[in-house]
Amino acid sequence: MKHARVIVWLAMAVLLSGCASAHYYPVPRADAIGGCATPVPERDVLIGVALSGGGSRAALFGAAGLEALAGVRMPDGSSLLERIDHVSSVSGGSIASSYYVLKKPGRDAKVLNPDGTLSEAYRTFFQQYREALSQDFETELIWRQLLSFRWVNSALAAKTLAEILVDRLYGRSFIADVAARERAGDSPGLIVNTTLYNNGRRFAITAIPPEGFDYDYFADLERSIARRGGVMEPSPYLEKRYKQLLPVTPIETHIDPCRMLLAGTVAASASFPPLVGPISLRVGDEDQYWHVGDGGLYENSGIESLLFLHLKRHQAKKVKRTLIIAFDSSFPFSVGERKLSRLPVPFTLLTFDFSRIPSIMEERAGTYQALFYRSLQLEGVIPDSKTATAIALRHTDAKWAADLSDLPPACKAEPEPLKTVLALQERISEIPTRLVIASECDRQLLATAAAKLVAEHKGAILEFINRPLP
Repeated sequence: MKHARVIVWLAMAVLLSGCASAHYYPVPRADAIGGCATPVPERDVLIGVALSGGGSRAALFGAAGLEALAGVRMPDGSSLLERIDHVSSVSGGSIASSYYVLKKPGRDAKVLNPDGTLSEAYRTFFQQYREALSQDFETELIWRQLLSFRWVNSALAAKTLAEILVDRLYGRSFIADVAARERAGDSPGLIVNTTLYNNGRRFAITAIPPEGFDYDYFADLERSIARRGGVMEPSPYLEKRYKQLLPVTPIETHIDPCRMLLAGTVAASASFPPLVGPISLRVGDEDQYWHVGDGGLYENSGIESLLFLHLKRHQAKKVKRTLIIAFDSSFPFSVGERKLSRLPVPFTLLTFDFSRIPSIMEERAGTYQALFYRSLQLEGVIPDSKTATAIALRHTDAKWAADLSDLPPACKAEPEPLKTVLALQERISEIPTRLVIASECDRQLLATAAAKLVAEHKGAILEFINRPLP
């Protein structure tokens, strides 16, 4: 009996060590993008939508935001949704963006009826969209990990997530498939943001060629200084460091984006080591591995890749105006502060909040980033806010009626319904970052908040787009 137990334990150790071993995906080496390469469209006005990270909260808020944009009517009677050129996303937002560009009705389907209401095709699509993103991905992820003995290896958790996304959302679709829809005019272009853990750079998985993001900041800085009669001092160290900020596209790592599985791309963007991911790729027969993970490190809004894309177009004088509409449902930093301020012991083995550490870095990096780009606008280095702007719509910023008459039906039906605006604001701000939202009230709060925010900013959006061009 004793020897039998030893044999069982040894067998389990071998089994688990196999599950904990390295896991990578071999990809063929490529030196050029295959047939799916899609250049940035020629437009006087470019419009991008950014969907932030935040698990299912971000996915549902982003989907509701796109639905709200569908109802914004342009002067010619078309929908604003038809004017969107690219969707850039991070983490949970990538779950929503990828489904949208893959499955939205094609260009032959009108978005709006003549009376301004959503067409039947789009009403059906958005209903299916909400239902698809409301699924419980988290429980299946946990059970698949446990039952397949993958739980020791976070890289295999990312593989499991990709398998779930294949089964439930995307099938075996590839970046080439969404690129083909973009070229046919059926959907906007897709940019799924991840991070290369090798060098810390943003990995923008897209069919856009690398030169689309290659904005030369120092060329614009030199011109700005020269206009004021100055001379720019050489700064080779800063120029080298600046290149670390530019997005890397797959072909720059010798990976053909056309052959990248959409579900795997989203799983990489939504991964959060050490719990899930990263996803590791080996290029050809080379001893070179790329470790791809969480797209929200230091910039969780999804704006950055669009910003470089738009600045490059302005620099090349191929666009006159650019707009980014950002649906940001990042977990509010202030919530963690409020909770920690009430705890005598901040972290224990069971209560440690892994996300708090990157959130601190993201909060500071985001503040510096906003100050930096605003200063560049004021100094005339990059286009001013009348030419290039971003409108951020945060799920916590929606305005609610003092008497809560606009409370969603599911929240009114709860055993203990919300009674004050403050209680409602705390409720929506504390929706956790998970791959499930069990509460129908929470789901309806996010959808209502997105609709409110689009309605509030509709005038500013239309004014910016429709203003006469220079």
